Amino acid sequence: MNNAYIGLISGTSTDAIDAVATTIDDQNNIHQIASLAYPIEESLRTEIFSIQVGSTSLNQFGELDTRLGETFADAALALIEANKLEANSIQAIGSHGQTIKHDPNCSNPYTIQIGNPSIIAERTNITTIADFRRRDIAAGGQGAPLVLAFHQAWLGKQDNSAVLNMGGIANITVLANQSSQPRLGFDTGPANTLLDAWSRNHLNKAFDEKGQWAEGGEINQQLLDSLLKHPYFRKVPPKSTDIGQFNLSWLEKFLRLFPDINPQDVAATLVELTVSSIKNALSTWAPNTIQVIACGGGCSNEFLMGKLAKRIYPIRLTTTSEYGIDADWVEATAFAWLAKQTLLKNPGNAHHSTGAKHPCILGGVYYK
Repeated sequence: MNNAYIGLISGTSTDAIDAVATTIDDQNNIHQIASLAYPIEESLRTEIFSIQVGSTSLNQFGELDTRLGETFADAALALIEANKLEANSIQAIGSHGQTIKHDPNCSNPYTIQIGNPSIIAERTNITTIADFRRRDIAAGGQGAPLVLAFHQAWLGKQDNSAVLNMGGIANITVLANQSSQPRLGFDTGPANTLLDAWSRNHLNKAFDEKGQWAEGGEINQQLLDSLLKHPYFRKVPPKSTDIGQFNLSWLEKFLRLFPDINPQDVAATLVELTVSSIKNALSTWAPNTIQVIACGGGCSNEFLMGKLAKRIYPIRLTTTSEYGIDADWVEATAFAWLAKQTLLKNPGNAHHSTGAKHPCILGGVYYK
């Protein structure tokens, strides 16, 4: 257990904090000890959505940072208690926090993740590392995706493969055999963020389970073509995006042109938007790919996965479960790995892909 780390992350759906405890040896062999999805209470989720659209005060912002820090600490402690782990054997916690805003392309680039790491360190008595993205941006990078270096360290022997992470936003890592750097990596566009938001509005559910609702709809080709005209899809990497670009407000601008469209057909079209944008990204930027290794919540959407498998054929589609980490826990594991990199004073950014001028040691360290 002297090489054990905890990773924490809350994604764009904000339904839960993913918490993972894992051992990581010097050869990047990873053994998951425990995992837990710690629910985020509804009132807290509402506040997160409010702040993401800018309808909150500075005082509310500060209080939300504290409340989220408490919730992340609760998640780490619940993971430790439920699995009878020894806190003093955990070397560090890597906390991604909750993204509030991410804009690396404005005149003064920035990214904001909240969930006060001082509170996590104080309550767990475990060294906590957080704020991973801003150093890469300071070095001229996108600050995202940050999972690229982890994908390369863990799966780099799978040459001519790409790792596809489907959280709220989808990103791909094009692996390079026997290299410390992936060939390429970037956000492809929305994965679950629009689908989940649409489900909350029309099903009163956090997500469309297995994609069953969307499967019963019909793709509206005109709507799909309009959505795919977003300039982000044509942008050259390095690039990253977030719900600031792909959200319900953006979608609703197009839906006004289709006032009679069935909500279920919109769901089917949004699945196709995710599939098409991933397929186009692979065809354009990773044409030699023979295998896609998927992870993230999107892997639970059987309808999406089935459509994607057909669209990218003859490229093989599998999941990270085949390589030892369940698809649901890869991103949290990545931040455990990044925490170790920081403690060892090793770079954590795949700077050729993020666009940073040089490798960077990421994050701030909050000692126990």
